[in-house]
Amino acid sequence: AGQSHRESFDVFLEDAEGRQLLRLQARRKAAMLQKYRSMACVRDVFFESGASFSAALKQLVEWLEFSRLHGIEHFLVYTFRGTEDAVKEVLMPYLREGLATRIHFDDYPSDKIHRQHQVVQDCLYRAKSHTTWLLPSVDVDEYFHLKSGHFFPDGLVPQDYLKTAWDAIVKSKGKRLEEVRSVSFRSFRFARAPSDALEISSTWREPQLPRSYHHPEKLANGKFACNVHVVHSLWFHFATAYENATEDIMLPETLGVGNHYRVDWPSGHKYGDHFGRDDKKASTFDDALTSEVPALERAIQRRFGEAPQTLLKRLSAEHPPVHLGQSSVDKDEDEDLDE
Repeated sequence: AGQSHRESFDVFLEDAEGRQLLRLQARRKAAMLQKYRSMACVRDVFFESGASFSAALKQLVEWLEFSRLHGIEHFLVYTFRGTEDAVKEVLMPYLREGLATRIHFDDYPSDKIHRQHQVVQDCLYRAKSHTTWLLPSVDVDEYFHLKSGHFFPDGLVPQDYLKTAWDAIVKSKGKRLEEVRSVSFRSFRFARAPSDALEISSTWREPQLPRSYHHPEKLANGKFACNVHVVHSLWFHFATAYENATEDIMLPETLGVGNHYRVDWPSGHKYGDHFGRDDKKASTFDDALTSEVPALERAIQRRFGEAPQTLLKRLSAEHPPVHLGQSSVDKDEDEDLDE
């Protein structure tokens, strides 16, 4: 307790005979991370010619602000060697205000799956002492939308549902917190909005939930919020090691669903201002999040001091370094492992 104020520590790794294998210095900001109810991990953003993460900096701004408006109390954001300068403008307002903590790796694994796995595992263990619920792998183009308030006593969806919904869902199932390892949801693919507009202004989506790439008879895996106190290891779509007798609660899409704003990569599309107008597979009208556009625009204006349309248009033209070793089209990571 007497050293709780210290910001640097010498760390030693020894073998069974006491021989020193490694010595390093760990640094921290003692007052940075507090106690929260809900946190989110933010993976590295990069440019892909296949358009899955084209205009990623634009999407990062929108997603961070939307998540803050709806209850995420703190972000753990990740950068890798060579990518930190590209995201500095976007991240600095959140870092200065103590809304985010940056974790930087001084390498850049060329394999995207390896990087993502490194992020979610590291983020889980950093969050364990600071939160109960963690969104470990929800990407910056994915928005969780709680569609029903029946989990709450007044029947209304609260503004901060990304903080309060998980406990309410557990309680509605008659479970104790220690009996639930995660709450999962699936996502519809939405057409992307033009470069000067918020993604949530897009009103067209595919009519069906996506199917698994490897097992088309099954629905694709979803994303989730995990209870860090009973989970020990993660994959992008579910917990892989956890306390015995814990369960995952999968929400039906009528109660909670993700809006996934991405191009239809199998069609060879690339992101541009025409999106939302010629995305033929997005044929179902869905304006569930459009009512939130004014509030989100105001929040972005306050944070960055720039008109949202101007900021988003400018960020759409910028991008981090090209993802190393990428192919021209990357399939969605939803298909990298099927349960």
